[in-house]
Amino acid sequence: TRRPTLRSLLGLVAMVALVWGAAQVLGRWQDARAAAAIRAHSQHVDITLYTTSTCPYCAKATAWLKQHEVRWRECNVETDASCQRTYAEQGSPGVPLVRAGERWNLGFHVPWLAEALAAQSSPSGASSPRP
Repeated sequence: TRRPTLRSLLGLVAMVALVWGAAQVLGRWQDARAAAAIRAHSQHVDITLYTTSTCPYCAKATAWLKQHEVRWRECNVETDASCQRTYAEQGSPGVPLVRAGERWNLGFHVPWLAEALAAQSSPSGASSPRP
């Protein structure tokens, strides 16, 4: 059998690094596009993030929304009775719970949020522009 040479191993490492780098660039580009769409649609559709004070996923979601200057509202189910009631009515097993217009999702997922907002901002969507 042939043993791999140093040259072929370096070529393989270079190829892996190139693919990894391209995936990182693509991911950042997709995130930036989704953020721009979410930011634009958040002017027409309300976003509410139901959180708790100790939830690390809630903190990540909050940080993402702030970083991308998205219009949203936080509703802490531990400190606000109204938020607790709404959260309990949904029967969610955890947080963050995201409400985008009339759509709900357990967990903060940027692609879901972009899609939910776009669907409701369209002329056939459920939400109307804010005054």
